[in-house]
Amino acid sequence: MLLYEFLVSRGLERRKAQEEFFHIVLEAFEKGGTKIIQAPTGTGKTYAYLIPIIEKGQKAIISTGTKMLQEQLRRDIETLKAYAKYLLNKDVSYLILKGKANYLCLDRYYSSQKVDLEDYINSGWDGDYEFVGLPLEVWAEICVDDDYCDSHYRSICKYRKDCYYWGRIKSLERQAQIIVINHALLSLKEFEDPQEKVLIIDEAHELDKYITNSLRTDLSLYTLRVQILGRIRQFLPEANVDVEDFFIKNFEKLFKEEEEEIPLDSLSIYQPSFERDVLIPLEYLFNRVKEIVGEEVREFLEGRLFISLKLKDYLLMLGIIGWESYLALSSSYEDPSEEEERLIRRLKSYDLLLKAMIKLRNFNLIMKESKPHLGYLVGRKWSKRLKTFNYWIGVFPVFPAGHVDFKDYKAVIATSATLDPEDLKLTLGLEGQYYELAHTFPYHRINFLVYEVDPREKNWPLALKYAYKYLRSLYDKVLVLLTNKEQKAIFEGEEGLCFQGEGGLSELVQGLREGKIKALAGFDSLWLGVDVPGQKGLLMAKLPFESPEEPITFHRIRFLKELGLDPFDYQKRKALIKFRQGIGRLMRTKDDDGTIILCDKRVFKFREFLNVLKKLGINPIKVKINY
Repeated sequence: MLLYEFLVSRGLERRKAQEEFFHIVLEAFEKGGTKIIQAPTGTGKTYAYLIPIIEKGQKAIISTGTKMLQEQLRRDIETLKAYAKYLLNKDVSYLILKGKANYLCLDRYYSSQKVDLEDYINSGWDGDYEFVGLPLEVWAEICVDDDYCDSHYRSICKYRKDCYYWGRIKSLERQAQIIVINHALLSLKEFEDPQEKVLIIDEAHELDKYITNSLRTDLSLYTLRVQILGRIRQFLPEANVDVEDFFIKNFEKLFKEEEEEIPLDSLSIYQPSFERDVLIPLEYLFNRVKEIVGEEVREFLEGRLFISLKLKDYLLMLGIIGWESYLALSSSYEDPSEEEERLIRRLKSYDLLLKAMIKLRNFNLIMKESKPHLGYLVGRKWSKRLKTFNYWIGVFPVFPAGHVDFKDYKAVIATSATLDPEDLKLTLGLEGQYYELAHTFPYHRINFLVYEVDPREKNWPLALKYAYKYLRSLYDKVLVLLTNKEQKAIFEGEEGLCFQGEGGLSELVQGLREGKIKALAGFDSLWLGVDVPGQKGLLMAKLPFESPEEPITFHRIRFLKELGLDPFDYQKRKALIKFRQGIGRLMRTKDDDGTIILCDKRVFKFREFLNVLKKLGINPIKVKINY
């Protein structure tokens, strides 16, 4: 690896685990197959797969957990790209690719006139939402949308050549050697010539969660009010259906928190109410709209000798005219006139309403019959746009195995600091040769204290406060890893402590790094993806078993029981992955050290957790608390 040797000569630390990673990647290039690599923090896994890809000129798709991690990969690729040009005279082409909804739709933007993005559009911006400060509900009305930007409408869209996604991004995708995506996109997109590409799944321990969520089908109050009823009112201004009443009547009593998602055993018991109170009234209004649109088109065409070919094709595609009428209409020009453009806009609203109604009918069919391989949930969150709670009901595959065909690719490399091959097999159906690389950081320097308290005891919250104050007395940087939002109340009012959600996570983490805040408390994102180098304290509230009332966990437990399997094995594997990730928050460089306090004496009952500590050279110390 010429690039690697050059970087070592420039000060990069030579690491045995990283060199072993190189060999595994090169073997995958040559022989194919699936490689599952547990590469502990400090391995340098990003360079370990990027360097062989670049040196060998291998086409690759790299999937990682979040858009933030995609941007981190951009920086690493840019660095190696510059060295590859200097050393190998190679031009490395790459693309950071996100889902369609992350990009601006110029046609929707200029039609809405609700926000001003001209400064971005005129500055060479790539249309990516990450770089504009708009609320999600506003962005949802101007982003690229599959229903709006379907193939028929794209053929007549005046902004097609300038479109950020269909014009620019798609062109770059065809040319790129390396495509960097996020996990949610992996299950939603088909890539050209996958048999020529190696699939790298980074942060693979999170893949099943993201794929499950990306495959979820939701029906929300927002959809019913804005996307269906709002569009009906463009044709019937006085139309109204109290769609919110369905959610309040059936689900309001189930919620304990203002914002939460809760599992449902099925949706079939709610289906009769949904059909009576929502579907039938909206179908009646939609049929009236259909009549209005048909009459408007007949009036427009009456007495005309010619129309544009694009309008003619669009009328046929929408089913407003049949083939006989299509052939009878004359077309003497390609592009629509201004008057025709106005009609096309009107028809586009009808087209979007039609697609929303088809989805509504399909969701009604899903509700009728409960299936064991599907999970169900209901949720709510305050909506500024609706000025009330947005409610939603959702359906998702209990396990997403089979929804991504990993055999399509030349080779697959799944890697993470915490991988469990059994978990990958169960949740994703992903199997392959497993490698566990040696850790490189001096974990033996960590002080690992276990307070002798059980989370079910009444004194447990007090033990948490004691642990927090002790760590704050030792360190200027403290991370508090909680397992549910209810635990937040225990730490309310603590000086210098910020909570996840009080700002952007990346900004909060940067504030902790720079000493602007002294402690940061949070949930999943803090366990799995925070990088704060230096000496610090780490408080683990308890062993990170997922709540059995979390919708995905709830339905997986139920499904495994129905198969005659022990769901606790699954729960324990997931908790072990998160536990190892949590420990990894302390050691980010070889010079780091600090103290971890776990307020959960149950760790000594589980051999698997103790084995994790033993492998790292960590000796847990019991601490008795005097209240």
